[in-house]
Amino acid sequence: MTAEGTLITIGEQPALRFERRYPRPIERVWRALTEPDEMAEWFPSNVVGERAVGAPLVFDDDRQRAEDIAKGEPTRAEGPAFRGTVLVHDPPNVFSFTWGGEVLRFELTADGDDTVLVFTQVLTHPSVAARNGAGWHACLIGLDQLLGASPSGDTSDWEAVYDGYLDRLGPALGVSADDGSMTWERATHVEADRVRVATTDPAELAAWGAGGHVDQPIEWEVVGTEQGTVYRLTHRGIAGDASLAAEWHALLLQLDMYLAADQLVPAKPDHLVAAYEAALAG
Repeated sequence: MTAEGTLITIGEQPALRFERRYPRPIERVWRALTEPDEMAEWFPSNVVGERAVGAPLVFDDDRQRAEDIAKGEPTRAEGPAFRGTVLVHDPPNVFSFTWGGEVLRFELTADGDDTVLVFTQVLTHPSVAARNGAGWHACLIGLDQLLGASPSGDTSDWEAVYDGYLDRLGPALGVSADDGSMTWERATHVEADRVRVATTDPAELAAWGAGGHVDQPIEWEVVGTEQGTVYRLTHRGIAGDASLAAEWHALLLQLDMYLAADQLVPAKPDHLVAAYEAALAG
C-alpha cells in the first residue's frame, strides 16, 4: 500500500485511486467519511445535503478556501459552489456522489481490527490527474490525522507534492505533426468563456506567464462541455525545438492552475526537455 494515488481506467474513463488502511473499526471510519462535521475536518468543502441516494449536495468551501489562501496554498478560484448528487449510500461500506462533473467513491472493507479504504475519483480528462491527485493527497493526510493514523505523507511543501504527481501522472506531452506544429489538449472544470478570456486578454495572458509569448504562431481551440471545457493549443513553429515545446508545456501547467485556483504556480520546463527531445526524435 503506497501513499501516492495512482491513475487507472474505470470503463473507458481515467480515474484516480487511493488506498488507505486505518487501525479503526469500520463504523468509525464510516462516520469520518460521511458525517458533515467530520467531513469538514478533511474534505475540501462542507458537504451540505441529506445522505440518501438521489439527494442533492452543495459543496460549501468558503472556510477551506480562506484557510488555504492564508497558508499560501492553491485553492479553487472564485465562482459558484460545486453541486452534486448522492449516487450510493450503503452504510458502512460505500458512499459515492458526483462532485461537479466528476464521481467520487469511498469504499470500506473491514480487515480484522482494521479498515481498508479505497477512494476513487472518475476524472473528466486525464490532464487533470496530477492537480487533483496532489489535492486529494493533502486531503487524505487530514483524514489520516482525524482517524489517529500515521499521516500518509507531508503537506508542508505542497509544490513538492504537486511536482511529484506531475512527474508520475502527466499531463501528456504535446503531439507533433509533420508540418512542424505541436498540439496540446487540456481540460478544466472552468466554463469556456473564462478560458477564452484567459487565452486572449493581454492582462490575463500576463497573469499566467504567457504575456511575452503571444507573438508566436499559436492557435487556441476552446470547446465547452457538460463538465467544463476542453481546450487545445497548437503551436505552428515547434519544428523539432524541444526547449520551446517544454516551455509551452510548462506554461500550460501554469494556465491550468491559474484557471483552477486564480494564481500563478510557476512550472519548471528544464526537466521536460529530455522527454520532448525523445518524443521529437521518435
